[in-house]
Amino acid sequence: MLALWNNPAFHEALVDLDLTKADLVQAGLLPNPEFIYFWSAVGKPFKYAIEFPIEALYLRPLRLKATAAENERASARLTQLALDLIRDTRQAFADLQLAHERVSVAQRAVKLREHIAKLAAARLKAGEASELDVSTARVDALQAQQELIRISTEVPVAEERLRNLTGLSQFTFALVPEKTAFEPPTISGVEELVAEAVQTRPDALAADQAALAAEERLRIARLGWVRFLGILDATSGRLTGHEFGPALRMTVPIFNRNQGGIARAEAELDQLTRRRLTVHNQIIQDVRTAFARYHQSRAELELLLRKTRPEVEAAIRRAEAAFEKGNATYLIVLETNRQLIDTLAREAQLFAELRRAWAELERSVGRRLK
Repeated sequence: MLALWNNPAFHEALVDLDLTKADLVQAGLLPNPEFIYFWSAVGKPFKYAIEFPIEALYLRPLRLKATAAENERASARLTQLALDLIRDTRQAFADLQLAHERVSVAQRAVKLREHIAKLAAARLKAGEASELDVSTARVDALQAQQELIRISTEVPVAEERLRNLTGLSQFTFALVPEKTAFEPPTISGVEELVAEAVQTRPDALAADQAALAAEERLRIARLGWVRFLGILDATSGRLTGHEFGPALRMTVPIFNRNQGGIARAEAELDQLTRRRLTVHNQIIQDVRTAFARYHQSRAELELLLRKTRPEVEAAIRRAEAAFEKGNATYLIVLETNRQLIDTLAREAQLFAELRRAWAELERSVGRRLK
């Protein structure tokens, strides 16, 4: 909601709707009649005439249909831009959450490696470890601190992207995401979602309206070149002094029948008709791809939470206990600690991927899914 309210690019796109509304108003207006007056002279009576383009009466409904379709296309396009902005903002929020979680994992890695270094130093004093073991543990702890410094720089980068999307670039306060748990819902039936998306997604509706507007512009191109003026001519006469006589003036289509304009309108209609199929295929690809990525992330995350992480945590407890008693080498403890850190980092990454995939899936379908 903050992004929809504040995002400058989205508000810039809102103006397109005002422009198409202005075009719609202009298309409904009839041209003003023209008045011509000839001053009288010696031997020549005065004369005046009123001209009105009669073709405007039958072209007005066509222009209204074309501009109304353009206005509907702009509305649908704006709705699609809103869906894209919602998707981008939610994914930026997920990236910020991931950055904070990676910092937490890196801090935990530093503590684990410092703990191992202390255990190695204690074993050295007891004569159960070598200087090489202690040196390796210290180097590993320093590398963990270095990794923490590197990962910490990802937080301001993610914050800045979220600030840009929400229109808060001029503020510098920290953006700390709430630690809200994401419960991945279970959905099925990708083909049902595809069928719904191709019928209701705003960019599909925009493509339909663009093709409809092109059809009306083609009709205008075939008829709009004709000039058909109704004339009411008056001169000084013998009965009333203002003798009126009707007249007509029209275009004779000998050389120019707007062949180029008609050909261009036909080409635009053909292009927009083909674009409608392109958008249709893109929607199908978007929904199926987002659906597959969501289920992939969900399945991998469930496996990690149910089996991989408990097994790694149990292994590290056994390895540390054996190391303290001198029944295991430092390399085994180090390896199990790395497995734990990798598991925690992968868990955070999968949660972010799941949130991103869910945001993309809802954007692909064009509505909130439950």
